[in-house]
Amino acid sequence: MEQNILIAGKNLPESVDLAESFALQGFDVIITGRQEEKKLLQNSNIQVAPWNKTSAVSARSLVIQSEIASGKLDNALLYFDAPMFASQFTSFSIEESPRALDEMVSGFQYLAIELLTRFEQHRTKAKLIFAIKTHPSVNDVLHSQSLKSSVSGPANPFVAAAEASFATFAENVAALYGDKENITILLVTGNSQSEIMKKDSTFASWLSNYIFQVDGLKRKIDAKHSAKWIKAGAKNPGAFPFFN
Repeated sequence: MEQNILIAGKNLPESVDLAESFALQGFDVIITGRQEEKKLLQNSNIQVAPWNKTSAVSARSLVIQSEIASGKLDNALLYFDAPMFASQFTSFSIEESPRALDEMVSGFQYLAIELLTRFEQHRTKAKLIFAIKTHPSVNDVLHSQSLKSSVSGPANPFVAAAEASFATFAENVAALYGDKENITILLVTGNSQSEIMKKDSTFASWLSNYIFQVDGLKRKIDAKHSAKWIKAGAKNPGAFPFFN
């Protein structure tokens, strides 16, 4: 059965491989970015929609535009790519703080709330997936000799705090919505050095297959298990004790 997916959190041009790989797996893809960046995509069927993370109104507009492009959303992926953010936020200053909050905290929360609201209104089955690609912070590097020699650009306090915020927000959304009959929440994590997470194309290929496996489960994942993080590369969602 053909499905669609909205990918947000990693905009074009950084998300080209992610979008192309989901499309290759058979998804109708909507990716955030500027329309002029669509030329970067080989698959012309991938839809591009703008998203201003500073605006709650823009989050609502993104969801509506996605539905106009592909119908009611089957899947939405909110992707926190900590290595990418670490390269974008290198300054630790008062001036940088508002941008960090908008880009890495508020924007995700606005969009998650809008998605969940629409999922409840439509009452059709839908999945909200929170994914984190982790990255060592300055504190991690301070306490690890091996990281000192291998990590050149650790996550500064803004990125480290935002990653923790994203994780806590995701866990509690899963706890709150995990028992909704039509909504499935998935939490996925992996570090940038893992085989699955090194390349977005590999991650998208694995996640696509995992989504299809979740669809095939006889019983829906409950809130208790929704609030547990799945390691990227996990082979079988049915391995949860709940399904044995």
